[in-house]
Amino acid sequence: MKTLIKPFLLGIFLTNFSFYTFAESNPKSYKKIVCKMEINKKLSHLLSIEIADTEEKRSHGLMNRNELKPNSGMLFIWKESRVRNFWMKNTFFDLDLFFLNKHGEIVEFYKNARAFDKTNIKSREKVMFVLEVKAGEHDFKLGNKLICNFKGI
Repeated sequence: MKTLIKPFLLGIFLTNFSFYTFAESNPKSYKKIVCKMEINKKLSHLLSIEIADTEEKRSHGLMNRNELKPNSGMLFIWKESRVRNFWMKNTFFDLDLFFLNKHGEIVEFYKNARAFDKTNIKSREKVMFVLEVKAGEHDFKLGNKLICNFKGI
């Protein structure tokens, strides 16, 4: 009888742990939209972006994911502009962070944030949006503008 209890308890633990890990990293709860980055008043760089527009989604972000597909990222959205803080805890790949004002214009950026780094990444300006993309994939500059259709979000 004792030999059956240990595997049974281990099975319950592994089932619950596996479900918890899957639920934490399941991106299905994020809405996806296609955005364009305007560079020198020309539209280019189509991006498939997941929207983090609630406290729960923003606090989880891209953590516990094994990959980020090319030309994709996550857009963090708030209702008002404030100084924003980020870190790379439980993020498995390096990221570039672009801080955008209420008009969607890049006002500052942080390149090559290191995976798993718990150092605070803080915007100097008040921003309403932060775009995270794979490090080195895009060479967006100050003044570039992210254009998205937020209808239905």
